[in-house]
Amino acid sequence: MSLLSAFSSARSSLATVSQQSALVSRNVANAENPAATRKFANQTSLIYGGVSIGSISQSSNQALFSSMTSANASLAAADVTYGALNSIRNVIGDTDSITSPAARLAELEAALSQYAVTPEDTQTARAAVSAASDLATSLNAATGAIQTARTDADRQLADTANKMNSLLEKFEKLNNKIMVGTTAGHDITDEIDQRDQIVTELSGYLGLNVQVRTGNDMTLHTDSGITLFETTARQVEFAPKSAYDATVVGGSFKIDGVSVSGTSAGMPIKSGSVYGLLAFRDETAVTLQGQFDEIAASLVEAFSETDAGGPPTTWSGLFAITANGSSVDLASVTSKAGFAGRISVSANVVADPTLLRDGNISGQSIDYNTGDNAGFSGRLNDLIANLSGQRSFDGSLGAGTSGTIGDYIASAISWLEDKRSAANDNVDYQSTVLSRAQESLSDLTGINLDEEMAHLLDLERSYQASSKLISTIGEMIDSILQIA
Repeated sequence: MSLLSAFSSARSSLATVSQQSALVSRNVANAENPAATRKFANQTSLIYGGVSIGSISQSSNQALFSSMTSANASLAAADVTYGALNSIRNVIGDTDSITSPAARLAELEAALSQYAVTPEDTQTARAAVSAASDLATSLNAATGAIQTARTDADRQLADTANKMNSLLEKFEKLNNKIMVGTTAGHDITDEIDQRDQIVTELSGYLGLNVQVRTGNDMTLHTDSGITLFETTARQVEFAPKSAYDATVVGGSFKIDGVSVSGTSAGMPIKSGSVYGLLAFRDETAVTLQGQFDEIAASLVEAFSETDAGGPPTTWSGLFAITANGSSVDLASVTSKAGFAGRISVSANVVADPTLLRDGNISGQSIDYNTGDNAGFSGRLNDLIANLSGQRSFDGSLGAGTSGTIGDYIASAISWLEDKRSAANDNVDYQSTVLSRAQESLSDLTGINLDEEMAHLLDLERSYQASSKLISTIGEMIDSILQIA
């Protein structure tokens, strides 16, 4: 090897070491960034000796990355479900809570029993009516909590749609930049990290199927197959409702014009916060509302007044379902939706609590304690028996098909608690899965400071060797010149 060739090789080595040292410094600077991957140089040999940096690559593992995004989507769905159920449970309470419908029903039964013992006592009459009012209020509060949670879910969906559109716009710009940089042979590793970070954030909203094509072109589809990004970003659409009650049906969440939820959706998504919010808003909350509506309807029926003359006619008694300030004729009602939010104690019995004992709360001249029976507790005992009697309930709501009103209330609250507990367990499980996936991905693609320091020491030795070689060549050339 000539001195010139040796000098050229040593000089290229110094240049290469300098670039690699800069790359190590870049890795060290990003060591605390969980989204950053380890960058490394690909060396190539020169024709006349020496080395150069051919390209910059990064550590990656598509399988582990997909596992991580899948776990992130599952955790997001579980998390929003638990949060929504917990907000309802904080208002309703469990069966032991003094403000729960279960406790309020027990108070009403106790107040009725006390009134039946002393039917002449107006104070116990007022206590019974007050207990009934507390029970109606607890059902109103339950409906309020459920519909507030549905409204919150709707608002979160609207925010999510806006965020997804913004992220997809950024994703498109990065993807185009990466494709151009790949073709030109530029270092696009930082841009790939940024693109992957957007994918990770998107995976919190819905499950993704990620594919990388020739030229580092990436495509995104939902876990159900709807195109989210392919060459261009697809539009995410959602129009929130201004307010919710039990009769309001939520709007569709659409990607690329395709609805992703509901019975009419041909390609419903299966994970992510969007899935969790839609499932809660349109299924879980609707079922829970239906359970409380069943309770309200049963209470109205249990305390109704019946005209026994001619064909029996039933009128609302202690409890009534109101609409626009007036009592609803239950015979004309085709749906119980919203009953729990509209149940109240009749204004007539509030004004005169003794009507609970004697009848005619409905104002239809229905008297249970007239003549020799005036002032007796027969009607009160009948009402107590009605409360403890067996009733039929809508089995499709998941809280049982028969039992007493108290049994059904306990079943409804237990149903909520079971859903909430299962969601909480799922959050814990999915958190562990995500943590393990992130840890495995980080072990293979993340930046290890110990490894970077060791690599820096190797580069230092290489730099010293190359410097020594250049110094030696210089001395040899000087010696040759002196001889000449």
